[in-house]
Amino acid sequence: MATKINYAPCYHPPVGYIEQDPRVNTCIWDHPLHSEHAFIPPQRALDYAAEEHKGHSYDECPAWRSYWANTWVVFSQTDLYLEYDMKSGLINKTNFQGKGFRDHITINEGKIYEDGVLWSSSYIGCQYQGNLVFQMPQLLFMWLPKKERNVWIELNSWPDTFHDTGLEFISVEYPIGRWHRPANPAFKAHGSKVNIKRGQPLYTMRFRGGKNNAYNLRRWAEPKPPKELQIRLNQHQAFKQWVPGGSWNLFKKDDPSKCPMKFWK
Repeated sequence: MATKINYAPCYHPPVGYIEQDPRVNTCIWDHPLHSEHAFIPPQRALDYAAEEHKGHSYDECPAWRSYWANTWVVFSQTDLYLEYDMKSGLINKTNFQGKGFRDHITINEGKIYEDGVLWSSSYIGCQYQGNLVFQMPQLLFMWLPKKERNVWIELNSWPDTFHDTGLEFISVEYPIGRWHRPANPAFKAHGSKVNIKRGQPLYTMRFRGGKNNAYNLRRWAEPKPPKELQIRLNQHQAFKQWVPGGSWNLFKKDDPSKCPMKFWK
């Protein structure tokens, strides 16, 4: 029996205890790219790349297939183009308006002019160190309807993405059974230009820890997840603002006595 995993796309992570980005009056769950006509869903890696691997000596290797059988490819929902000065970290050319840059990227290390005013990651304590580091606000919020506590997700690079774009994916892992945080792409740029096309693979999601090591990833029928999960997502996203560095220590260990979400036991 496969472990069921639900997901709902969202645009921008929630901030504090609200369900939308505070700079705009738009619900993060309701976006034009989320409609059934526009949204490009994740796809099993073995299905997506079947022709690429067909006939190779490793294609029937059970160890190789076991790894990729639990892996999904996540695709870009938009085009993204930018150029930046690698010496200063200043973005000087984009395919979007600078004043609305947060609708396209979150800058972790770098600079950009926003409506004529310089915005720098140094303002939030992150100095530029020779490579633009950024995230894209295309998120997937996932949860386990049977509330398994020890299912983990690994976010990793798709093999072709670095070769095609020069973008190094910043890999992470966390327990989606205990830590309600959305998956999103984060990159370190190794060239002065970034060019991503809609439909291009951004990263992979691999699951582990479920019963029988089999998974069924499916989109939630409604635009928004259940209300209690929206609340948990808000709380867990904002927790690091109140206890810096505390999220990982709180959620990485399976300790029900310290679980911050009693209903989730």
